[in-house]
Amino acid sequence: MPQKNYDLHALLYELKQASSEGMTDAQDLSRLTALALGHLGCGTASEAYEMLYADWKALPRGTVMSGMRAGQVLSILPMLRFDQPLGDGARQEELLSEAREYGPADERWQANIMTMASMSGLQQLENPGDMEAALARIERARATLPPGSPERDALDISHAGLRAHLAQLGGGEDDFDSAVEDLARLADAPMLDAGQRLAMAGQLAVFRSHQAVRREDEAGLATQIRRLETVIAQLSPHHMDRLGMEANLDVARSNLTILRARRTGNHEPTAEDMAPSSSVHEVRRQISALPRTAQADKLGEVGTIRVGRALFARDFEAAVAGLELLEDAMDRLEPDDERWIRNASALGTGHAALAALGLAPQTRRADHLDQGISWLRHAMRLAKGPEHPLWGSMGISLARAYRLRGDTHVLNAVVRRLNRDASRHVGLDAVRAAAWSVLLQSGTAHAAETARRAGEHATEVARWCLADGAHDDAVRALDAGRGLVLHAATVAETVPDLLTALGQSSLADEWRAAGTLVPELGEEAALTGQPAASGPPSRLRRRVLQALAASPQRRRLLDAPTTGEIGKALLSIGATALVYLVPGEELERTPAGALLGRRNSPGAALIVLADGTTRTIELRQLVVEAAPLVQYRAAFAGGRDAGGPPAADTPPPVPAKETRAELDELCEWAGKVAMRELLEALPRGYGRAPSVVMVPMAELGAVPWHAARVAALDRARPYACQQAGISYMPSARLLCEVAGRPAPGSREALVVGNPTRDLHDAGVEAEAVHRTFYPDGEFLGPGQASPAAVTDWLARQRGGVLHLACHGAVQQGERHSSYLELSGGRLAAEQLTEGAARYRQLDLVVLAACRTNVSGHGYDEAYSLATAFLVAGARSVLGSLWPVPDEATSLLMYMTHHFMRRDGLSPGQALRTAQSWMLDDQRQAPAGMPANLVAKVPLIKSADLAAWAGFTHLGW
Repeated sequence: MPQKNYDLHALLYELKQASSEGMTDAQDLSRLTALALGHLGCGTASEAYEMLYADWKALPRGTVMSGMRAGQVLSILPMLRFDQPLGDGARQEELLSEAREYGPADERWQANIMTMASMSGLQQLENPGDMEAALARIERARATLPPGSPERDALDISHAGLRAHLAQLGGGEDDFDSAVEDLARLADAPMLDAGQRLAMAGQLAVFRSHQAVRREDEAGLATQIRRLETVIAQLSPHHMDRLGMEANLDVARSNLTILRARRTGNHEPTAEDMAPSSSVHEVRRQISALPRTAQADKLGEVGTIRVGRALFARDFEAAVAGLELLEDAMDRLEPDDERWIRNASALGTGHAALAALGLAPQTRRADHLDQGISWLRHAMRLAKGPEHPLWGSMGISLARAYRLRGDTHVLNAVVRRLNRDASRHVGLDAVRAAAWSVLLQSGTAHAAETARRAGEHATEVARWCLADGAHDDAVRALDAGRGLVLHAATVAETVPDLLTALGQSSLADEWRAAGTLVPELGEEAALTGQPAASGPPSRLRRRVLQALAASPQRRRLLDAPTTGEIGKALLSIGATALVYLVPGEELERTPAGALLGRRNSPGAALIVLADGTTRTIELRQLVVEAAPLVQYRAAFAGGRDAGGPPAADTPPPVPAKETRAELDELCEWAGKVAMRELLEALPRGYGRAPSVVMVPMAELGAVPWHAARVAALDRARPYACQQAGISYMPSARLLCEVAGRPAPGSREALVVGNPTRDLHDAGVEAEAVHRTFYPDGEFLGPGQASPAAVTDWLARQRGGVLHLACHGAVQQGERHSSYLELSGGRLAAEQLTEGAARYRQLDLVVLAACRTNVSGHGYDEAYSLATAFLVAGARSVLGSLWPVPDEATSLLMYMTHHFMRRDGLSPGQALRTAQSWMLDDQRQAPAGMPANLVAKVPLIKSADLAAWAGFTHLGW
């Protein structure tokens, strides 16, 4: 059949005229595609593209005609992609190069071509490299246009849209957030008409609802739901964006229900919460009007959301209808299409959940479970590894499905064992992937948001391992979900050396240049996607991770240390054991657990000894729902603190007497449910108390385990810290890192006291510590102890002791989650971990302030001022768990330095000895203690736990 003659000038004119008539209804997209295909005389987009490309290739190259024709083909390409995916980035780059070099030099023409080419990137998911290339092209074109011009605004919108798309494809939350801010800035651009502004407002509400869910911001999510409802109400019933916005409104409402349930404990959704915005019939009708590739997008998007909502509402029929939408989407996709992985993941998770939740009829549950496992396995094979943003969530879903299948085969021991083995292995791979996702993020806040569920998943997998007797696997699982922000900060420091060793010197230099603190950014800098956070942006991080993934250093990036490596670290610091405290889980309360008659999973102490062997102790009452722990977490006592408790919704302070009673109850509970058995199980050398490094998981991190009452062991020494040396670490990863730091050859000192002029006892304490123990050291008092003065000293010390007696604060969800109040400013934890500076040979940091070992990013992240100083280079840190009383703290800190300097004890031993001194009502002031502190000695009551138990030791 002879090829039809066509006129691209005429076609582009017709397309422009058709677009000017309005692009709002779904049929408009099909109309444009049909117009292009009809004019070209082709049946499919692929056929049309092949013809256009071949005809262009037949032209003489390097001519105005060749450049013009290349631009015309690029302008038509988005309309063709509505019909089907058209890959081959090399062809598109070839066309762009020809258009840029030989097409019309007119800036507007060039900008329009670049805008149309970038639209193709938004239409079709591509690999991150293709997306980066598209962004670079837009940035070059944008530089040629004047600010405020319509063409430049169009390119900025395309650039922001592509960055958001890249972030969703590759997992970089800073890319996403900065792109959303750019879109918000451009929402009222003069080039947009009223309809486009309305659509932009809806898209922004969708994006901001995603941000609110990630941040667990219930109020913010409710606001975005109202905005999205307002936009949808103004859209015509056939608007091309309406279906997607309605689907996102549905998922936002579901997420709001989930957030409210977490806060209130009421997990029952209302009919209004779960009712879909449109019927399945109406959804299919609207989708049928779209071109084929757009149909696949909408079927996948709506199907995924419908399945999730139906599972939450426990509606089997609605879930099946959602799965059918997903299957229809799959029929329109090729297996090498990125969307295939996403839809297969949703299909697998949905089928497995129908079995796990008992929604499917009894006779069909095994089939649904098998289908779920099959889909998830196939999707994971295509995703290839943790660099895919869905790898971790798919892995957890698949691991749960294997576990469920193993549990259902009660009578077949072989099938049961094989599925349980698979659940552990896949689960371990899934929790390891969390490290990759966190390493990708720029800034502590984004990293912590990404890691939010890592600890929960790690604990879940570890419980399986403990149940199966796979103790080494349990250790790897637990540590894989712990302190990931701290791990990322530690790894970031070594990246340049790792890259240089691989021959990637230029990439190493780029990392170094980006590894410094950056100020808030304006419009021009924002275009690059760099957030107002610190350190290398995720777009650079992605390239670095891809380079390191193929190197022998991949294990350092993702793997937790082995029990043998942990044992060596324990020997280095003179510790007996590392102990993970794993809370139990009440499975009978979950639908799947109740359905299968599964018993509760007991709590446990998982012990790694210094010889690398492991032991476990079953602790049945160790659960985070225990009344003493719940009541303690709701209480708050005043002390050396200028701010309030870390959570915004914490009730007002209660009287100190009541708070101390809650602390007493907690410590009694801690001894009863865990510490008595643990201390009895630890090996003891002759005449030597054991030394334990504690890693408490989840909310168990709030407990002062060293203050647990263990009177049954020795009534003369009723507290755990009198029976053993007890230190804390965020993870075995950080333990191994810190254990490798050599002791400094000298000991310099900086003492900071009362920098804000409102802590009298802190000033007295600091002056006494400086004068008595470090007379040759430096002292900074009110008006002198600025953040810059402290960091300047840190940079020049060579074996330093830093004592900070000041205010400390924790603020959840803030840019600076924890900080010290100094003279004229704050020293934040993020400043210690995000920048490139590390303080070599820093021996000891004493944080004589409030809540300096409390995390503003969740217990399993354990990200605090104390742990930030460990990452920054310290070998030992003393930090506090609550707002400590000023008077008692002054004595405790003085005595800690006394036992270090006069008796030569290590920081951990010195703190423990000082706490024992505080517990003795017959205590005596040592020679040399200043008179103003001596006067306080008889005032301290040993029964007052708040006076001494708040301080913890980390490190050597």
